[in-house]
Amino acid sequence: NCMIDLLGRAGRLDEGENLINQMPYQATSTAWMTLLAACRIHFDVERARRAAEHVFKLDEENAAPYVLLSNIYA
Repeated sequence: NCMIDLLGRAGRLDEGENLINQMPYQATSTAWMTLLAACRIHFDVERARRAAEHVFKLDEENAAPYVLLSNIYA
């Protein structure tokens, strides 16, 4: 998650998403939430939607991706 956060803060969202997708294990909702937060900072709506969909599947009880996604669309 730290590496995803660093890449996201640097605006290297492609690399962050690729890192998540290439992990040898299934990424956690935290990893996707980290990418989603970076998408909000850099206004990457399409990537944010993809990241949020992963969080919705992995952590159905979590309301945070809905809030972050709505802030991006606002």
